[in-house]
Amino acid sequence: MHREIEGETLQKNFRNFRTSSQKSCSTFVTKEMLSHPCRRLPPELPELDELVCARKGSVPRSASIQRLLRNTALESRSDHLQRFYSIRAVATHFHVPPATVSRIYRRLSAERLLRSVWGSKTLLEPLQSSQKNDCRFVGIPVELNRFIASPNYRGSVLTLQLEIWNHEVNEHILFFERPDEVVRLCTRHHHPHIDTVIWLLPEPSHRQTLQRLHDLGFQVICLSDAAISGIPDCYMISPRDTVRTIVRKRVLGI
Repeated sequence: MHREIEGETLQKNFRNFRTSSQKSCSTFVTKEMLSHPCRRLPPELPELDELVCARKGSVPRSASIQRLLRNTALESRSDHLQRFYSIRAVATHFHVPPATVSRIYRRLSAERLLRSVWGSKTLLEPLQSSQKNDCRFVGIPVELNRFIASPNYRGSVLTLQLEIWNHEVNEHILFFERPDEVVRLCTRHHHPHIDTVIWLLPEPSHRQTLQRLHDLGFQVICLSDAAISGIPDCYMISPRDTVRTIVRKRVLGI
């Protein structure tokens, strides 16, 4: 009889202990959750319908739209790539031709606020990559067959390489036979970390590879005798603006 009473007492005490432990644990967890400070979420891109373009005086409508989109991009950037409004959606919203929006996007891309990606997508540049940093490691794509066959091309490559050497910037010659090989050379893991690609005298057939490198986040600089669409940093070589002059002023900021 005494054993039964003792058994019932032990079971009752165990149940009370377990209940009180659960309550204290629940209270502890609740306090932890309530006392944890709310983390600040990255800014979100506002809905396109929320953007209102107010014209001031004689300011052209396109300039007002560009100012509005620039401010929106500046306020909405984070540490990661984000989707931005499509050209067609912006054109429809503000009742302007798509060509007008396309010109605005090209200007904002030149300011390193936007990035155009294959497939008609536009992205917001991350905060870090939108800041124009000094070149740490430069890749110089060189077309192998052209380098062997053309003394002028070979001399231009050596001039570019020497100018970069003189200013103590790390560089690596990227010999290629097909343009797509340059992307592989720049992105392979065992390769030195390349952040800038200086492409000397690119051919029209290289345009897709240039844009692909730009989409991957490389700073792409073209030294060319003809403009390359879609590449913001494309500089024309002339008797006045030689390879050395462009590298010093435009690339190294000297």
